[in-house]
Amino acid sequence: MTLSAADAARFSVRPLLPGPEDALRAEVLRLGAGIERLAALATHGAAEALALRGLEPDQARVLEREARRLGLAVLSDAAGRRAVVLGSLQAVAELPSRLVDFGQRTAGLGQAIAACLAGKGARPWGLVAGPHRLPSGSRTLVMGVVNVTPDSFSGDGVGEDLEAAVARGMAMAGAGADIIDVGGESTRPHSTPVPEAEELDRVIPVIRALVAQQALPVSVDTRKATVAAAAVAAGATVVNDVWGLRADPAMAEVCAAHEVGVVVMHNQRGTEYVDLMEAVAQALRESLAVAERWGIDSERIAIDPGFGFGKTPAHNLELVRRLGELRGLGRPILVGPSRKSTIGLVLAGGGPPAPVPERLEGTLALNVLAVAAGADLLRVHDVPETVRALRLADAVARGTPPQLLTTPAPGPTG
Repeated sequence: MTLSAADAARFSVRPLLPGPEDALRAEVLRLGAGIERLAALATHGAAEALALRGLEPDQARVLEREARRLGLAVLSDAAGRRAVVLGSLQAVAELPSRLVDFGQRTAGLGQAIAACLAGKGARPWGLVAGPHRLPSGSRTLVMGVVNVTPDSFSGDGVGEDLEAAVARGMAMAGAGADIIDVGGESTRPHSTPVPEAEELDRVIPVIRALVAQQALPVSVDTRKATVAAAAVAAGATVVNDVWGLRADPAMAEVCAAHEVGVVVMHNQRGTEYVDLMEAVAQALRESLAVAERWGIDSERIAIDPGFGFGKTPAHNLELVRRLGELRGLGRPILVGPSRKSTIGLVLAGGGPPAPVPERLEGTLALNVLAVAAGADLLRVHDVPETVRALRLADAVARGTPPQLLTTPAPGPTG
């Protein structure tokens, strides 16, 4: 039997999931049966799927038994070390307490599931950086890039020109940036490491000048603890470490001692992955564990999945596509695809990569997609254009601006 267009129009069936949670809630309330009917959404209207790893045999057995009692499905590998839990949000939400109550052997597993659900269910408050508090709930934050290098991949390196670097940072502050990120060592592919003394000579004068001339927090983009310490002494309140506290053994100690904000990024040598997002999430969790051992408060940490670092162009696109899988870590997510070669390759459509000056539209597209997928901060070179694009992206992804709720239509044709 073929569905007629008339019947299709009559019943107008449409999917409500996946989609904005308030759309499903509003549709149920529109039925007029009272707010008590919303309880059914947790049972039937929101499906959940969680991937787990590192299980011991006895933990796997308890997990499967308690999950069955709640009506959940557990799919496991042959060794019982990995599993996927499937079911309603209500049932999955009850699973952590069951595991905690069972005893010490499964309490950590239950707590880990609860923390993942909490992180996925609500955006983190934001980032604390020294005296600065940067809330990210209502809008996406912007980190403007000032490259004090002669060889930046993005074509914006100012070399040793202090005035040019400061002017660029001041312009970004005036255009709506929330953080100014100063870097003195290029991280482009096949770049040459910069000696510590030279990196210090590049970044410290710029940081001092920017701290003196404007009020935004200033970040130092470095993998060296000695550079980070000197930058903090010069006034920087964020340390942006491309190796996520896992390369220089002194980096976590520096960040802990000065109570700065910290961006921990995923990075690795080589591009081999069994599962990209599992590897990224696991490495970021290891960075968070390092931070915890040194007493760095979680509110001072943002995570960066490392777009373009240890990843192929295909990996980079997958990273944005699956970014929401990192929401379970419970920390603000920073993404930095700005002007990178993946954009040039996609825009080229199989030809030579589009040159850097022609990558703006691609950068904005990836930024907006990242926001829709869960990003809280964007690291960008083109601040004015990004800020304008984010006004629209945030209006859709984070909620209609209050001033628009009572704005009438501009005319009979919209």
